[in-house]
Parts: sequence; structure tokens; C-alpha cells
Amino acid sequence: MNPFRHRPFATPAAALLGVLLAGPVLAQTKAAETKPAETKAATPKAVIAEPNKDVGMVPKGEVIKHTFLVKNAGTADLLITDVKPACGCTVSEYDRVIKPGTEGKITLAIETKAFQGSISKTALVLFNDPTSPQATLNVQAYVKPFVETYPYGFFRIQALTGETVSSDLILGSDDPAFTPTKIEVPYRFLKATATELPEKERAAGKGARQYKLSLSNTPDAPEGLLTGYVKLQTGVKQQPELELAISGYIKPTVTITPGQVNFGNFDPKGEAVRRNIMVIDNVPQRPDFSVTKAETNVPGISA
Repeated sequence: MNPFRHRPFATPAAALLGVLLAGPVLAQTKAAETKPAETKAATPKAVIAEPNKDVGMVPKGEVIKHTFLVKNAGTADLLITDVKPACGCTVSEYDRVIKPGTEGKITLAIETKAFQGSISKTALVLFNDPTSPQATLNVQAYVKPFVETYPYGFFRIQALTGETVSSDLILGSDDPAFTPTKIEVPYRFLKATATELPEKERAAGKGARQYKLSLSNTPDAPEGLLTGYVKLQTGVKQQPELELAISGYIKPTVTITPGQVNFGNFDPKGEAVRRNIMVIDNVPQRPDFSVTKAETNVPGISA
């Protein structure tokens, strides 16, 4: 028996048909293999190696400046769109555009004359980085007053017209060169004097050399708010100048409120329009104060 008797043989026509059918499939497969991969869109990426910086101890009055480095680890330009510092901190300068693979700088500045002890100041940075559009920078420091104030760091003057009031502070330092000199006041009606304290009158723990600094007003001080600073030279190298804020008010002995009366629109033939004025005695030692007479020089208005 012939073993090849029942084996089918492809005819030339069938073979040709198979080639024609297989041809498009092979072509499509080869085209899929050679198609280039899709490219990703270029994006920036902000990397801040050290967003928190402790600068350690600084003398009171010194301006702290620290520069943060921002690296662009992306493939497109990194834009710093804004830097928003918190209270007590300012932006000195910053690079607005950082190229891919390079570093930019953000410099923050902190004025320490209004601070004492441990401080922490922040700034919010805004980027065009789609994954991290913002970051917070933080500067920490310990502000050391080489000249300390006691019991507080400002003067408070609360006086009546014609009255003289004094506000005292103790200034202390361990520096042997400490001596308050060249004391300046913001108004002619304020006077400031410094007197060295004997050992028995010194505040505990406030320095080996201490002075009492007194601020007073003269009787001719005008009514109104008191603001400004007492400025002095200390003789201390690390803190050569000192500014002490003034807060207060010179009040009149009698206050009339409101100071102006407005009757608004009214019907002259209608009911009388009334307004009240408060007369306040600001002198507590004057219990017999009273209003004895009220006059007006405006026709049609009585008091």
C-alpha cells in the first residue's frame, strides 16, 4: 500500500492564494514593529535640596539673609511665578527662569530688630511645575540681644493735657563696653535720660552693667497718639544701635464726642431732630465735674 496515496498536495493556484492572503498580514506586522514610540511632552520639575534652614544664633538688629537653591530636574524651563513671604520676612531676589539641568536661587531676608529669642519665618514659592506647583521655604534662627530690655522692650506714655508722665526701662548687658549714648527722641516734647544702676537696684540675670532709661513728656505735649522710636548708641560691637518703640496717647482733660454733629435732611415743619453729644471727664481725681451751660450760635438750633 502506498503511504503517500492519501496525502493532499496544494495546487499552484492554492499556494498563490495563500501568499496573497498572508501578504497584508505580514506587511501590517512589519509596519507595527517599525512605528516610532510616542514622545512625552517636556515638563519642568522643581527640586529644593534644603527647604528648611537653621542659621543658628544671630545678634539682634542684624539682617538675616539666606539663599535657597532650586534645581530644575525636568525637561522644560522652570518658572518661579511668585514668592510670597510671611510676616517679618522679605524676598531679596530670585531667579524667575531656571533652565533644565541647572540651578536657580531664592534669597530671603529677615530684619531681626523687632524679634528676640527663637524665630521661624516662611515664604511660599509658586512654580509652573505640574506635579509640585508650590513649596514652602523656612528660615529658623535664635536672635540674641546683646543688650537686653526689662521688663519689656517699649515705652508706654499715657498722659492728660498739661500732665507729665514718665516710662522707665532697664537696659542690661554683660559687655564691659556697654554705655548708652547719643539718645534720640522723635519729638521735641519728649525727653530721655540714662542712669547707671547700682548693684542693689539691678534686675537679676539682665547683665553685669545695667542702666535705667527714662522717657517723659513735657506739659506742652499736644493731644493725640504717640508713636516712633527712641534711638541710642550702646557701645556694644555686636549690637551698636538700639531702637525702642513708643506707644501712648496724650488725652484732653475733657473729651467731647462726636466732635461734629450732622442733622442730615429733615422737614423744617416736622418734628424736631435731636442729636446727643457726650461730654467725658478724663480726670479721675475730679469727682465734682459737671456741665453747667451749653450754648449754640446757629439760628434754629438749641442745646
